[in-house]
Amino acid sequence: MTEVTSTAAQSAQSAQAAQAQTQPDPNSEAEINRRKTKKSLPALLTIFLLGTLMVQAFNLVFQNVGDSLGMSANAALISTLPGIVLGVVCMLYGTLCDFISPKKMTLFGVFALIFGSLLGFFGSFNFWIVLVARIIQTAGGQVAGSVFLVMAMKYLNNKERAFYLGMFNAVYYASSAVGVFAGGLIASIDWKYLLLVPLLSVFFIPLIIKDTPDISGKGDRIDIFGISLFAVVAGLVAIYFSFPSGWILGLLALFVLAFAAYVWKGKNPFLSKRFLTNKGYMSVLLALFVFYFFNFACVPIYNVIGDQIYHISLSQVSLCLTVVYIVATLVGCISGAIIAALGRVRMLVLSAVLMIIGAVGSAVLITSGFWLLTFMACIFIAGITMSYTPLYDSFSVTLPQDENGRGVGIGDLMMNTSASIGMAVYSGLMANKGFGSRGFFGVSAGSAAQASNMFLVMGAAAVVALLIVGVVHKHLSRQQAAQ
Repeated sequence: MTEVTSTAAQSAQSAQAAQAQTQPDPNSEAEINRRKTKKSLPALLTIFLLGTLMVQAFNLVFQNVGDSLGMSANAALISTLPGIVLGVVCMLYGTLCDFISPKKMTLFGVFALIFGSLLGFFGSFNFWIVLVARIIQTAGGQVAGSVFLVMAMKYLNNKERAFYLGMFNAVYYASSAVGVFAGGLIASIDWKYLLLVPLLSVFFIPLIIKDTPDISGKGDRIDIFGISLFAVVAGLVAIYFSFPSGWILGLLALFVLAFAAYVWKGKNPFLSKRFLTNKGYMSVLLALFVFYFFNFACVPIYNVIGDQIYHISLSQVSLCLTVVYIVATLVGCISGAIIAALGRVRMLVLSAVLMIIGAVGSAVLITSGFWLLTFMACIFIAGITMSYTPLYDSFSVTLPQDENGRGVGIGDLMMNTSASIGMAVYSGLMANKGFGSRGFFGVSAGSAAQASNMFLVMGAAAVVALLIVGVVHKHLSRQQAAQ
């Protein structure tokens, strides 16, 4: 009897010990960082929302800004140049998050966002001042988003990470919904008041100071030369696709060769050969590039359709687009649950299929009614939104933790540069009258054919995305199973 009692007691002690091992130590550095990260999320996401909504708002009204300032031919710069800068600073911020305190970085971003807002508003009489202000706003607003992503990847557990990636994606599209609604509403009064919206971030400075972790990176020094060299390469890529020129292409080739030589021969580059030859990570980047290629073009094409085909006001277009981005926000909110049920590969396949249906459906139904096109847009944007969580979640299993900052930064660079290049491709095709000289599926030549053909191109890009998932799915499956 004594032996039985003793055995039972030992079993109970073993169970308690096992349970204690599974419970994180509340005083450990990892657990403290996890709690601080979760406490800082509301302020970080709100500031990110205030900065990001400006991107979609000005994607909607950039032509109005150019027309009002007598710079109609250069109006697209209001959209393309901030997008190029966004791609570069995403990479920069993500990398710096491996070394610099997130609190200091976020405060810097908020002050830049506020300065850009005031500069643009008081300089709204000059196109170039507005352009510089938008670049500063875009660069400042992205800091909070980059800090949030890197800290979520580094300090949250698997379940929390998937949930917060979905919430981050939802906030991105919520900001898009607010942006297109505010763009349509305020543009009917005076577009310069749009520039003041991010000033609301000033109210979150006390929360940033109180809750955002003040963790400085340890170990390797910041590779300023390597980061700067790569930033130039990234900028030249986006600039070339926005403003094609032989000399820019030649300059790009020289910097690519210089960067490649630096990575292969440098003493301690911030991107190692191991990083650049990581097949799993590079596969994710390729998929990310194609999935988000026409992300920025979603808004201006509906402005064109509303104006040239259905002859409705900008405020009516913005109302419909607000509905589209509300759908995207809802999909983002549940994407954590979707990835738990389907896994990464199936979720990406579903994303690509939805994008194909939305794009091709819009091409066929281009003259069947604006609300029907809005429904197709909801399907298309749901597909783009759904791809975000599985793609970014893949970074955590294709890279070691000490490279998460760089991985997220390069991923952000890929996503935003891709969208900027896609925007340039969209602008070039839509400016080419010959692109609408012939329609398919019974669509008449002219504006309707031009928009319909553009949707077919967007659908073709989604097909390429689906094919890429088919090629790399085995690798992603192995990574997922290995967790």
